[in-house]
Order: sequence, then C-alpha cells, then structure tokens
Amino acid sequence: MLQEIAFSAREAMAVGTSFYLGALFFGVVMILLRKPYPRAVMFALLAAGFTCQTLGLNLRGAEIKGCPLGNIFEISQFIVWSLVLLYFIIGPAFRLRLLGLFTAGLAGLLSSIALLIPAWDGSYPAGIFGGNPWIELHAALAIFSYGIFAIVALVSAMFLIQQRGLKKKQFKGVYQHLPSVQQLDLMAKRLLITGVLVLSAALIFGAVFWINHPERVPVFKLSVTCLVWAGYLAVMMLRLQQRIVTRHHALASIALFIFALASLWPVQSARETAQLDEPAALLAPE
Repeated sequence: MLQEIAFSAREAMAVGTSFYLGALFFGVVMILLRKPYPRAVMFALLAAGFTCQTLGLNLRGAEIKGCPLGNIFEISQFIVWSLVLLYFIIGPAFRLRLLGLFTAGLAGLLSSIALLIPAWDGSYPAGIFGGNPWIELHAALAIFSYGIFAIVALVSAMFLIQQRGLKKKQFKGVYQHLPSVQQLDLMAKRLLITGVLVLSAALIFGAVFWINHPERVPVFKLSVTCLVWAGYLAVMMLRLQQRIVTRHHALASIALFIFALASLWPVQSARETAQLDEPAALLAPE
C-alpha cells in the first residue's frame, strides 16, 4: 500500500512538472513569435502544475505521517511548490511581467532534476521529526524561505537582463515584456527582507529543539544553515545601507541562492548520517 502511495505521489509530481515545462515552452514560443504574452494561459498552466504537485506532496505526507522533507527529492519539490505559491501571491499583486515564465523555467528545471535522480528519493523511517512540532516547523519555514530566495534570484535575473537591454538600447523581444529596473530592484529588496525574516524565524524555532537536544543536531547542518542565513543577512544589511545596490545586489542574490541549493545535499547527508548513528548511540552501554 505504501509503495502504491509513493508511486502515485511521484506520478502526480511528474505531471505537475510537465505542466511547468509546458508553460515555459509556451511562453518562449510566444515571445519568439513576437506575439502578445499570454498571462492568463501561463497562469492556468502553472496552476495546473501546482495542483498536481500539491496532490503529490499531500500523498507523500500521508505516507510518512508528517511534512515531506525527509530527503533531497522531497526538499526540492517543496522548494518548487513554495516558489510557485509565491508567484501566485506576488505576480498578480505587483504585475511583474514575465515572472510567470521565469518561475515556470526554474520550477520545471528543479523538479525535473529531482525526478531524474532516483538516489535523491531514498527511503527513510516514518516520523523522522519524532512528532516534535518545533523541529517540523523549523524545517518547513527554512525550506519555504528558500522558495522566497528563489523568487529573489528570478527577479534579480530579470533585473540583469533588463539592465543589459537598456545599456545596449534594445527595447524589443524579451526586453519589452520585462518590468522596469526600478520595479525589479525594489521587489528584490522587499523579497530579500521577507526571506531573511522567515529564515530567522526558522532558526529560532530550530534553536528551541537544539537547546533541549544538542546531540541530535548535526554540527555540519547547523553550520551550513547559519552560513546561508548570515550571507543573506549581510546582503540585506548592505542593501539597506545602500552599500550594495542594483547590479551587485542582483549578482549577490543569485550567487547566494546557488550556494543555498548546493548546500542541500551535504546538509541532508549529514542529517541522514546522524539518524543512522542515533540508534547505535541509544543502544551503547553507559
């Protein structure tokens, strides 16, 4: 029964990924053909993908009896889910043109990679958070903050593309569909602050668990997570002080997000090692 649920979860996520890739392909074709950018169609395709992915995550959550964040595959899917959810909130509210296309591209890429690497979806015991609400909330908020940072990276990439177009005095093609550099810069700043606040909250909730159970938190995982938080905090403070702006801020945001993604695998490996060592530690004589 569990294997059927697991298969159904992956299948639902795979269908969701196909919708994301379809949205990317459709948007690119429309731009290349120099036809009006179809916001409604893009929104509908992303909504279909999001619905399928939500179903997949719910099925996986029912299987493990908790938030599906037990391996790299689930973490990647949760980041993609958070990214698309944030698009639905930010896109219509601020009318950021082409954000749907960029969101579809990143969502399709990350989700496809996770689906194509079976080793990322390794099995693990149910109830990995031990029924502790603090550590489960910590994990969910931390990964959701990565979704926010993904949006920051996308907006920063859009800023760099539009800035390049302005310098070269190119106003046709993709450039005519992008928002102004002022709007993109302001949005990246606001989203960065939001992401730092959410990640800070995640670390606070995680600290509650760490204080009571320091032996169950891998030092490497704690160090890397704090390093990611410190990096984003430093960029935010420099941005608020106007010491790093526009292009440099965009490049820093993209670089930090790449680092945050790259750190997921070693962090998860450290957590899995700690989980394997924990039973042995409990059975060891005092």
